[in-house]
Amino acid sequence: MARTEERSAADATTTCQYTFDPARHTDARLQTTWECPHEAHGDSDYCRFHMSRDERASNDVTAEDIVARLKRNLESDDVRANEYVGANLPHLSLTYQDINGGTNHVLNFQYADIDGLDITHGRLEQGLNLRGATVGTLKFEGATIGGVLDGDQLSVEGTLSAYETTFREDVSFVGASFHGEVNCDETTFTDDTSFEGATFHDVAHFRNVETTGTSHVLDDHISFAGVEFRDDASFRQATFQYVTFEDTTFHAASDFEHVEFEGDTRFGGVVFDRMADFDEARFHDDACFEDARFKALAEFRGVEFNGGSRTTNDDVTFEGARFEGEADFKLARFRFADFKDATFEGEFNLDRAVFDARADCHRIEISGLANLERSEFREGVTFDGSTFAGDVEAVEAQFYGDADFVGATFRSRVRFTEARFREDASFREAAFHDAAIFRGVVFEGEAKHLEENASFDEVTFEATADFEAASFTNGSFRDVTFHDEGNFRTAEFHKGVEFRIVAGGSGDTYVDLTEATLCGGSVVITADSVVLYDLTKATLGDLNLESEGNQHQLLDHFRFCLTDFDHFDFSNHHAYLERNDWNVHDFLGDESSGRYDVEMTNEVIEETYRKAQDSANAVGDTPAMREFEFKRYFYNRKKNVDIVLHEYSLDVWGRLRKGASVGLNFFMQFTCGYGNRLPRIAVLTFLLPALFGVLYVLGGPLQTQAGVIWDAAQPSTTLFEGLYYSYISFSTIGYGDIGPVGWAAKILAASQGMLNGLFFTLLTFTLFKRVLGGN
Repeated sequence: MARTEERSAADATTTCQYTFDPARHTDARLQTTWECPHEAHGDSDYCRFHMSRDERASNDVTAEDIVARLKRNLESDDVRANEYVGANLPHLSLTYQDINGGTNHVLNFQYADIDGLDITHGRLEQGLNLRGATVGTLKFEGATIGGVLDGDQLSVEGTLSAYETTFREDVSFVGASFHGEVNCDETTFTDDTSFEGATFHDVAHFRNVETTGTSHVLDDHISFAGVEFRDDASFRQATFQYVTFEDTTFHAASDFEHVEFEGDTRFGGVVFDRMADFDEARFHDDACFEDARFKALAEFRGVEFNGGSRTTNDDVTFEGARFEGEADFKLARFRFADFKDATFEGEFNLDRAVFDARADCHRIEISGLANLERSEFREGVTFDGSTFAGDVEAVEAQFYGDADFVGATFRSRVRFTEARFREDASFREAAFHDAAIFRGVVFEGEAKHLEENASFDEVTFEATADFEAASFTNGSFRDVTFHDEGNFRTAEFHKGVEFRIVAGGSGDTYVDLTEATLCGGSVVITADSVVLYDLTKATLGDLNLESEGNQHQLLDHFRFCLTDFDHFDFSNHHAYLERNDWNVHDFLGDESSGRYDVEMTNEVIEETYRKAQDSANAVGDTPAMREFEFKRYFYNRKKNVDIVLHEYSLDVWGRLRKGASVGLNFFMQFTCGYGNRLPRIAVLTFLLPALFGVLYVLGGPLQTQAGVIWDAAQPSTTLFEGLYYSYISFSTIGYGDIGPVGWAAKILAASQGMLNGLFFTLLTFTLFKRVLGGN
């Protein structure tokens, strides 16, 4: 009888009159008008889920009643029993409850207005649909959500807390709006998750979050694409598989410190209004920051971009990215890295960064400091067409692969001090507007395909170019323009160098090669430029000097001072040297400027020619050797004259000895040119007796038995007799048919015998030196 009454009462109930018209909601996925399946409560036209708040209060319907009814509905086999579309609900507390109705029917709260939903430490196996709903607070702390969570277009007016929550299936908050704090610290998303297009108005925490997904396709794991973070966002120590933040905007600070990005990561088009902190983050697969915009500090200290196994993609790309503040990659580690067309308005800090694979920095623009100190590029790096407006600090940088700076523009000071280029380095067509400092740089790469391992061809140096103590295997400076001094002091070119320098200013261009080593190559003097090369104490090997028709003599462009000519070939320059009286120490530069290490004194000039003499002798260039020896002894005499005249510490005996040395030197120069003037000594040897013969016929103290030319009936016969007597006296034959009469004649006759030995000895010495060559 009771069952019959119950059935009759059920038949008497009415269905809730609430309907939801999707036409009023352009984002609603419902295709037709939704009608509430639940029974009306009491005398109301609406069920307890769709009653107004006032009506619920008047009917004594509490939040606990609604929760109880909701749990009973979960037991129903009717799929519509769990539909609460458009419901107007109070705060629903399901804390510490295991909500499992035995079915997989989703709890559908689409477009509902809920004061709050609390499943703290609870378990919800059914899916939860909050699409388009408005929720006051949403709490999942410590909960396990076993079904799909659909929160697309959800609006959470208060806080969302999912601390230590586990979501076992898909989670979607596409287009959601979170007005309060969001706490997803230590949350686990085990299936695909999306916050695409969501807005976070308050602080958002995703620290220590863990995400996985069902496939390797990007966006299938977790997506924050197009999200707007209006307050601080922290992902510190999170672990992501495949994640995207494409076109996301961070209006406040963002924290990605120590995050593990285990799969592909995308930040393409992202905007960071304030500091972006990626310190010590790890990107284990490909990462994309293409067209990203960093308006403040971009902190990537100690970050690692390890990249994936795919060779067709860059392991990390910042192509087209814009850094408006400092970009700090100190101690970062990269594999294939792409910064092509990136813009850095502040400092670009790569201090001690390591690039294990290729780095592409084509056409980047850096307005602030470019800090490459002690950075390492293990494979090739390209800065072609890049612009460096601020200083460049690349002290002790290491380039293991080819380094290309072709067409780069350096507007401020550049320092590559003690950097090391192990392969080819090219700065071709680059422009240095301020000081370019390459002190102690090592260019040790081997030349490939006949190219120089260090190329500065067609480079423009508008300020000082400092290559002091630099070391080159092969260097090329063809068509380089120096507006200021070029400093190559103590530089070494182990195999060769090509210099063809163009003067950029109105005055002379000075290239300082003091104590440099040039083992080979060529130096070309252009037609319209006055370029002066200081080779003081330099070492020259097989170096070819050429001129393209300059108004000055070729060697006048070179200051040879204590220069070591290490097998330098003077034979290419004999024609010029002969025209210039074999003078190599003269120089177009101003010797009074005080810019030179060694003053060109007579002693220094003597030593310079000695070195030139030794080199010419070593290569078998006898003509040059003889001429340089002549110059050497000539300046030795001038040196000793200076000592005699100006060295006041010498005593009388010392001064006399130096004076004797000067006299002997002059005699050797005059007679035989220090053994290098065979025609001279030959002429003197054979014509000197003729001079004496003329003296013998002048009469007086010089009279001989040949007669006096003034009184002779036949002067020509008398002159002949005088010459005859002189030659036989000079040759020490002494026939006795003619003898001296005057006292002076007797002295001259006696001296001729001694002169014979002296001059014939000098003649023999000079002749043998000419025939045998050498010193």
